[in-house]
Amino acid sequence: MESRSIIKHASDENWLAVLGMRLKFLCTAEETNGRYSSMLNTVPKGLGAPPHSHPWDESFYVLQGQVELRLGDTITRMNPGDYALVPANHVHGFTGLSDEEGLLITFESPSHSHSFFQEINDRVKTMPDDLYKMPDIGERHKVTFV
Repeated sequence: MESRSIIKHASDENWLAVLGMRLKFLCTAEETNGRYSSMLNTVPKGLGAPPHSHPWDESFYVLQGQVELRLGDTITRMNPGDYALVPANHVHGFTGLSDEEGLLITFESPSHSHSFFQEINDRVKTMPDDLYKMPDIGERHKVTFV
């Protein structure tokens, strides 16, 4: 399949609800022939992604707010302009720290997570009552929660 140009505008409203955060894919596996994907993540204070691993690389670039990034046993405070690369199969997670909602651009290669986040959006509706569904969803999409 031949690659094509992609333009998405800020006004495009395709946000998913994921564990109290909002997430919007900037490009998906279908649009990049599976090579990579990128997304915009909101990270409210005290919320984020629990420690997990998966068999693809992922990187984070902080646009606004402060975010605590956990890489294995190391915890780092990330500020606007900070970047982190997490290699495949490394345990990582993040939590919003600031009153100002965190905003991240996330990149992954090769692309895998669009269907994972779509399933969370579709099946995990009530927090914390629906959290029991997460391990099963993760297993189907090669995401292991620690």
